[in-house]
Amino acid sequence: MKKFFLLLSVLLGSIITTAQDGFSDILAAGVEAGERYSNSYMAPAGEALSFNLSSGWYDDARVLKPGKFKIQVKAHGTFAPDSKKIFLLDPAEYEAIIQDSYDNTNNPPANIEVSFGDGSTAPRSIATALGENAMEQQLIIRSREATSGILLQEDVINLPNGLGNEGLDLVPTAFLQAGVGLGAGLELKARLVPKITFEEAETSLYGVGLQWEFTKLLQPSDDSTLPIAASFLAGYTRLDASYDFEDGVVVDGANQSIETQISSLNLSAIVSTNYKFLNFYGGLNYNRGTTQTDLLGTYTFASNTVIFPVAATVEDPISVDTDINGFLGTAGVKLTLGAFNINADYTFGEYSTATASIFFRI
Repeated sequence: MKKFFLLLSVLLGSIITTAQDGFSDILAAGVEAGERYSNSYMAPAGEALSFNLSSGWYDDARVLKPGKFKIQVKAHGTFAPDSKKIFLLDPAEYEAIIQDSYDNTNNPPANIEVSFGDGSTAPRSIATALGENAMEQQLIIRSREATSGILLQEDVINLPNGLGNEGLDLVPTAFLQAGVGLGAGLELKARLVPKITFEEAETSLYGVGLQWEFTKLLQPSDDSTLPIAASFLAGYTRLDASYDFEDGVVVDGANQSIETQISSLNLSAIVSTNYKFLNFYGGLNYNRGTTQTDLLGTYTFASNTVIFPVAATVEDPISVDTDINGFLGTAGVKLTLGAFNINADYTFGEYSTATASIFFRI
């Protein structure tokens, strides 16, 4: 599970990496600018994970017989489109945001200037939490005295990379999933990652789903079979993760942490073949998901920055929210070898997901 927690640290917390690589500088540019940047940087990761957790609920339109049980080890990999690996950062936009924040302080009148590290003020593509900067990127924020133009302060912000810089081109997850036949064409499903702490990270995942094979109603008897099966499924997944900073490592303060909650709902119509060994299945899925990531605690800036030229403290400064919904299609294959089964499928959409699992039935 170590790699799973590392993933959460990079994706759910993505801000954790940002914090270690200059997040304090971004926040020191002002809460408004910090939140704007964090939303642009983090939103694609939240969207990718929402679609990831909605996937993999089914591997067959047929449900388990009453009292039968199965347990699966599932692995998912979600692929983000290239457009979600970058966002357009316009220095003029941040200049206006920071100027407005500065004007609302008691600081002496000053004009704010924002440019990239190479002096350019033209908008350019910057990595999100899923991408990678082709070269080191910086923002330079300067404040100049309003009348004389004398330079008052200059801050250099190192902009973070994302998963692409780690050599990952997908968002992976893994967990256990189980199912039990209830009778009347129903199967109850559950998925779980128990709450575990790894270093400063803590995470847990749970989900519940219900699948109804309505073609059971068309069978003249329990002993008869149809060449295909069809069913409906509803599944809900919830993931909670947190990362506790050692107070003062990022910025002086107390109770500093990141908390993330992801909720994902999947509704599916499924059809599959009905053979003994090799079967094919497909489905039309409606997914809806929400992600909320909060930077909690107090953060005290004691050194000179453009926005905080004297000591200042902010509390629970940043919250990043994403909301996704859409229709996706799934196609897959399942091989049955006695009590053991192997399946693989691919879900097509804006964020496509590959799923594989191995499981056994009792």
